[in-house]
Amino acid sequence: MQMQKHFSGSHMKNKMGWVFSVLLALALGFWIWSQRPGLPVERVFPPQPLVFARLAHVQEHINQAVNSDFGKNLAAIDLPDVLNRNGFSPKDIGDFKRWQKNLAGVWENPLVKRLLDKEAAAAIYRNGQSYQVFLAVRLTLSTRIAELLGQLSHQWGDGVSVNHQKYHGRVINHVFFKKQRLGLAYVRIRDLVVIAPEPLGHLEVVVDTYQHKQESLGQDPAFNFVRRNAYPSGDGLAFVNLNLFSDWWRFEVDSRLTPLGYQMAAFPVYGLSYMPGVVSKYKMILGLDEKYMPSSMREVFACPALINDTLKLVPVNAIWYNWGGCYNFEQSWAATKQRLQNDPPLAQGLDHLKQRLENHFHINIKKDVLPILGHEIGGYLTDIDMKDISHLSGQQGTFPVPRFLVFVKIQDRLAAERLLDKLTQEAPMSLQSEEYNHVNIHYFSLPLGANIDPGYGFLGDYLLVATSRQLLKISIDAYYNSLRSLVSDDAVGQFNLAGGEKFHSVTLMKTAELSRRAQDFLGWVDRYLSDRVSMAAAYKQDWDNKKRELDEAIADKSAELVLAQKKLTQLKSTSLSNAGTQDQEWVNGAIVNLSREEKSIRSDIVDYTQQKVELSRLLENNASGAQSNKLTMYNMENVVSPVLKGLESIDAQAVTVRIGDKILETEFQVK
Repeated sequence: MQMQKHFSGSHMKNKMGWVFSVLLALALGFWIWSQRPGLPVERVFPPQPLVFARLAHVQEHINQAVNSDFGKNLAAIDLPDVLNRNGFSPKDIGDFKRWQKNLAGVWENPLVKRLLDKEAAAAIYRNGQSYQVFLAVRLTLSTRIAELLGQLSHQWGDGVSVNHQKYHGRVINHVFFKKQRLGLAYVRIRDLVVIAPEPLGHLEVVVDTYQHKQESLGQDPAFNFVRRNAYPSGDGLAFVNLNLFSDWWRFEVDSRLTPLGYQMAAFPVYGLSYMPGVVSKYKMILGLDEKYMPSSMREVFACPALINDTLKLVPVNAIWYNWGGCYNFEQSWAATKQRLQNDPPLAQGLDHLKQRLENHFHINIKKDVLPILGHEIGGYLTDIDMKDISHLSGQQGTFPVPRFLVFVKIQDRLAAERLLDKLTQEAPMSLQSEEYNHVNIHYFSLPLGANIDPGYGFLGDYLLVATSRQLLKISIDAYYNSLRSLVSDDAVGQFNLAGGEKFHSVTLMKTAELSRRAQDFLGWVDRYLSDRVSMAAAYKQDWDNKKRELDEAIADKSAELVLAQKKLTQLKSTSLSNAGTQDQEWVNGAIVNLSREEKSIRSDIVDYTQQKVELSRLLENNASGAQSNKLTMYNMENVVSPVLKGLESIDAQAVTVRIGDKILETEFQVK
């Protein structure tokens, strides 16, 4: 008996252990199944989309954008009021409000947030004269469990009908929203749910693609070109194939591009890749087809990338900087002359101006100027000064004057020095010179206050031209001391702009500083427009008084005309049969005088009336200009200013351009 109990207890323990092992194995198997790599969207979407876009961590990115300082400033803009002030119809504004409300409702839907938690993608295809649209979302573990338990199907409610279609072992669900009278279909394939609005999509194509019954997007050569050049671990990818757009659209675009010497087919494929981080990166990918480019454009794209040595010319306090290494001034000159042939009046005017300049300075631009210039050109901006111009204009006020410097690489320095000597000899004011740190600086002193003495100098192989000699000195200091140059700025290192990389073009913007300068400039524009509005109000008052005076003058002249016409009628109707010769002569003279007076009064009335019409036109233009200025001030305060304040949250941005074999890459980096 005791052995039986022992055996029974041991058997129970073994059974429980077996059950526990099975449950553990199932749990481990489910965990491994849930952790397997997700099915790539490119495996279920068909090839040759017009547009494709994919973004991972959608909810996270949207929340970051909404909660950022930039997003908060944009959200504070009262868009319905902006639309109303800018002349949009009440219907348009009402439609926009409904769109805002519906979008907010969709985003706040818990199911939508769960579906957009991981990854979402969309693609648009041409289907004859119509289009197909597919959306795909990657399910998280929680949404997969919910679907397995059949909970999602119970959330539709009575206002929605669901029909199930079996197709090659998959279930395509057709959902119809009765209230909205909208339909969509969706199918689950592994961890993806593919959705198509009906009738703009047939999910049978998606199932066939997954089951290898037709090619997939992952086998599309144009798409793979973009994907190969995108960030390997990027969160976002967009793709556009212009070759698949409608013939009508392509014809319309080409009609605008052909006068410029190329066709849309020269740039058939576009892509955009996004990788978040402390420094967020965006890469624009542009496919090139040289067959549809003019020879001049092919030469530009054949230009080799260069290591940028000009950062050492730029002071660390520069807030904007740009450099390009593929400028061909002789080629640009020839291309400009060719394009001007389509506008003979403009071509004639510019040619006349060119001849006057060449005759005045005794030079030939093609022979004396263009051969001197190299292929590199750039410049930088350090600040914008508000200069007092009252001593020049006789009126109180300031004017924005940027502090900037332009540099260009020189191929023949001696020839460049001789040319500049010749040009400055013909200047209306004397050129002054100063040596600074073994560099000769040449400048003009202008009666505009400090830092307004434009000049030039040579530093290494570069000609520097600046709005002030102080900027030239700062560039010289930066050139000889890297701690004072832009090379020492943290942003340059984070953007990898000075690490020996080769580029075709580089732009660096200290966005927060630029935004603050732009806001200062907006303040100046606002004060200027406010003064114009005040002047318009004063003019209106003066012109209203003048208009009343003209009305009174016209009324007086009209009364005089009536009186003159009455007298003239009386004289003409007077019987002179019994009058003497002298009386007849007097009457005839009076008639002549009255006729002359009547004509003069009519002329005065016509003149006063024309003045009144002209004055009314001036009043109308004045009122229209004042209203336009007020609208500009409103838009600056309520739209532009919030955007600029939001941009203060961005420390710096960089834009680099590289040209490779059949590809042009433009990378945007944001810190």
